[in-house]
Amino acid sequence: MKSFLLGAIAALAITGSANAAELLTNGSFESPNIGTGNYTYPAGTSGSWTYTGSALVNATGSNAWYGATPPAGQDGGQFAALQGLSTLSQSFVASNSKANVSWLAGGRPAFGANNGNQTYTVTVGANTLGTYSTVSSQAFGANGGILSGLTAGQTYTLSFNGQVAADETAFIDKVSVLGVPEPAQWALLIGGFGFVGIASRRRRSNVVFA
Repeated sequence: MKSFLLGAIAALAITGSANAAELLTNGSFESPNIGTGNYTYPAGTSGSWTYTGSALVNATGSNAWYGATPPAGQDGGQFAALQGLSTLSQSFVASNSKANVSWLAGGRPAFGANNGNQTYTVTVGANTLGTYSTVSSQAFGANGGILSGLTAGQTYTLSFNGQVAADETAFIDKVSVLGVPEPAQWALLIGGFGFVGIASRRRRSNVVFA
């Protein structure tokens, strides 16, 4: 019985993990590593992301994008810079009809005409998740929401789109898209855990009667 319970719990854990699997690659922009204090405008696809006027920044040392110290709260050593009307995008295959989209965003420190007062939209395919803003020197903070109306198995493009026609930049990091389990999948998981609980109680009862 013990081995059965362990197997059931493991199976449920695997199922739950599969339903919540990360659908993006390189969400924290750690690849390619461009070296301490450097930045680049990839102008194409690099590290699974497509940069159109946006930049990749290495924040492990001083940098022209922020001076000596980057805004607090970044994830890892690199992040993307959404400058002006630039875009940043990556395609993924939906696993369910809903997806949990999340990311960190901070504002570039004020350097005269180069600031962090950026407004940007986040879209997935033809759907707009929302419009967001940063201010100069803003620390990285969490953003996100649930997107509905997806078709499992279909490819979509997540895109960050700068809206300010000036040298204003939002820093983007730790981007994630997770498939939200369908109600039937939740029911299966809950029912499975209930079954494990019943089996466990029966096992304890057998021990008492013995």
